[in-house]
Amino acid sequence: MTSDLDSLFLVEDAPATPARELPPWPILVVDDDEEVHIMTRLVLSRLTYKGRPLELLTARSAVEAAGVLTKRDDIAVALLDIVMETDDAGLVLARRIREEFDNHDVRIVLRTGQPGQAPVRDVIVNYDINDYKAKTELTSEKLFITIITALRSYDNIRTAREAQSASRLKSSFLATMSHEIRTPMNAVLGMLELMSHTGLDDEQMEMLFTARDAAGTLLRIIDDILDFSKIEAGRMDIECHPVALGPLVEGVADMLAAQARKRALDLHVHIDPAIPDLLMGDPLRLRQVLYNLTGNAIKFTEKGGVTLSMRCLPGAEPGRCRVKVAVQDTGIGIAEDVQKQLFQPFTQAESSTSRRFGGTGLGLSISRRLIDLMQGRIGLESAPGQGSTFWFEIDLAIAQEQPAAAPQPALPSLSGIDVLVVAETPALRDTVACYIEAAGGRVTEPGQAWTVAVVIPRPGDVWPDLPDGRPAVLVAAADSVRPAGLPSGTVQIGRPVRRVPLIRAIASAAGQEMAARSATASRRQGRGEPPPVEVAIAQGRLVLVAEDQPVNQMVIRRQLSLLGIAAEITEDGRQALAAWRSGRFGLVLTDCNMPEMDGFELTAAIREAETGTGLRTPIIALTANAMAGESQRCLAAGMDGFLAKPLELDRLDRCLTQWLPPCRTGLRPGLPHRRNPGPDRASDPGYRPTASRRRRFLIWRARWSCSARWMTRRAPS
Repeated sequence: MTSDLDSLFLVEDAPATPARELPPWPILVVDDDEEVHIMTRLVLSRLTYKGRPLELLTARSAVEAAGVLTKRDDIAVALLDIVMETDDAGLVLARRIREEFDNHDVRIVLRTGQPGQAPVRDVIVNYDINDYKAKTELTSEKLFITIITALRSYDNIRTAREAQSASRLKSSFLATMSHEIRTPMNAVLGMLELMSHTGLDDEQMEMLFTARDAAGTLLRIIDDILDFSKIEAGRMDIECHPVALGPLVEGVADMLAAQARKRALDLHVHIDPAIPDLLMGDPLRLRQVLYNLTGNAIKFTEKGGVTLSMRCLPGAEPGRCRVKVAVQDTGIGIAEDVQKQLFQPFTQAESSTSRRFGGTGLGLSISRRLIDLMQGRIGLESAPGQGSTFWFEIDLAIAQEQPAAAPQPALPSLSGIDVLVVAETPALRDTVACYIEAAGGRVTEPGQAWTVAVVIPRPGDVWPDLPDGRPAVLVAAADSVRPAGLPSGTVQIGRPVRRVPLIRAIASAAGQEMAARSATASRRQGRGEPPPVEVAIAQGRLVLVAEDQPVNQMVIRRQLSLLGIAAEITEDGRQALAAWRSGRFGLVLTDCNMPEMDGFELTAAIREAETGTGLRTPIIALTANAMAGESQRCLAAGMDGFLAKPLELDRLDRCLTQWLPPCRTGLRPGLPHRRNPGPDRASDPGYRPTASRRRRFLIWRARWSCSARWMTRRAPS
């Protein structure tokens, strides 16, 4: 699939840029003997390196040379005499160059007419120089070799330094862009997730999930931009998270459906119901491979259709699942002699492909690298004029734990429901029948009794006449011609066919929508209203949030409320620090980039105030900067955790569960609480509390006892 990244490599039509004239190499010759300057100039006057001549600068003393080095920091090589105004003037100057001038790029070559005056071994060990020569051995040829060697070393250092500087600038730019884009994306995804926990009907939930998938795709594009430097350096990492492969594959098909419809192509998806709900893999990289393969299939197919299928293969070890994904098209096909080279960078089937279809041939190469990193196999089967089938196989572990992911539509049972399937192609009918039977339903043949009819017209066709008053599910593409009205009892879903919406639509048409709706609603319930602030303080569960963006303030407030967490919001680090000093908070969530005082400065101030108290408030970074190393930077600054925006509800929930004390019922306002959750050091056998800690504990226990007795006296009989 062609992407904007491909265009970065398309340089064949770029206008020629005139070569920039490079400056000469500055060489500083420091010697108090005029004859040495004359001979050096005679030898080096016509020398060039990489097409650049030498610029010879002269100095008759170490003091004069220091003045030149003060004005110029681009000296490539310094030829220093040792004995000048003093016996060690050259050695002193060499040390000043490294330490006082902080110049570690210039290559220093010491020349001396008195070799015994400064022993070679002592000079090499104690001074940061690059070469040490006696003037008597520096013939014209050896001086030439010495200068060329020094220039090569200097050029390598400067090139590496410029590349490092460019890399830092690029990383800084990407980090800034990531933060600026992720900030509004946090609001978009956060609000969509919050909406999924409200009382929406099934159709609204389906639209919401589609919008959420689209927003997630945009976020993944942002992440791909941040991964560009990793691709350049060949340091692409494969992560391992629980991933629902079925919805992932169907989501890719949904995003490419509009592109297929523009080309009048039928996009068909088949997911083997035997594939486990959750497998351990890298959803971002899998989605990237699926986009490349499916996008290419659509791009190179002029008529017919594309089928994206995923099946469970036999032979996997216990606890694992071997999956094969295939993308089959009816396109132009690929000759056998080209197939072996097709997964190489910048390779396409024919020379006119890039001008006919676009692209640079990078997508398949990247896909092959990603599948190799997943320890899988990738290949193709094709013949000219007969279409192509690109496939890959991967072996993934079955997820043992079901994470608290964002709520998904429940899958009701179709037990006892007879379904008549009317589809345009046998393959599409087989897929729908497979989904129905896996959900417990039974597919009937034409002429047999049926409970619900599933009708799938061809894209662009007029919708067929549906039986009036009989329950039916209509699977129609967006470009199908809609009739004047739909009979009552008809449920409509879109194409490509997705398994979960199809089963839910059949259940709804059969009169089971209330059961399906209640099952789905149970997945959307939160934890109730947050407790009053006084109760949250007593439980040690009041959260302090430092966030300067008003929209993000609203998102995090609603997310915490949905999780049953009481919180107070501040607009910057200074306000947060003042609020924290009240001692009412059990945890701090702080953005890293804020005016007045950022999250790092806030953390430093809190940790300094906690010094000697034995207390430590958990501080969690909440930042839109997702660059590599940001989490380590936060931990090094004294924070306890890192949450990247856009913030998913389940990640926030897991973090709060880890760092906040468990919610205890029956507490009343006014009870003392401990503001230092986190690791229980008292359970460590090697832990011994100091006298000050024991004293504070006794005071705390006495206050608790008094408060408990006060509650007993005030409690109603």
